Amino acid sequence: MNGSQCLEKETKCGNGSVLMSNQSRTMPTLELKVYIRVVAVVFALSSVTAFALASLRLLNWNLFYLEHLDGGELGVHYFITGLMLCNSAIGFINSCVVINRSAARNTGRNITTWLLLESLFEATRVVYVFVCEVVIKSRGPLHIYELLISVVQYLLNSFLYCQMILRH
Repeated sequence: MNGSQCLEKETKCGNGSVLMSNQSRTMPTLELKVYIRVVAVVFALSSVTAFALASLRLLNWNLFYLEHLDGGELGVHYFITGLMLCNSAIGFINSCVVINRSAARNTGRNITTWLLLESLFEATRVVYVFVCEVVIKSRGPLHIYELLISVVQYLLNSFLYCQMILRH
């Protein structure tokens, strides 16, 4: 039997699709509604972590800076930290809404809106890390931990974001 006869036989049998690779048949897959909730939990944890670190930076700035902040640097510090707190709260609430919404409503436009708001949070986090690192020159004892946590969570969230776009 040649390839086209196999394909014809497969179509006639009702399978209707080309043979799948062994890997795709053995890979466990989550239903979309479960996957959405898992991703929402990861995004919520990322938002909580960012909120906690920004709060700590706001309340104990000396843990993140070795030198005293003066004038403009202090203004930038308060502005960028306040922006991060606000966007982290929005990201957390947004993910909690997705977690608690019924699976029937977690489709189409609702998921697109959620992913766009998550994208806003991630963009703000990149700007926050850049400003703290380059503009204000953060070098305190907790700075490296915040930087590492932010990078790892950003990479994980970006991967899950792309997967959500592909699955959605």
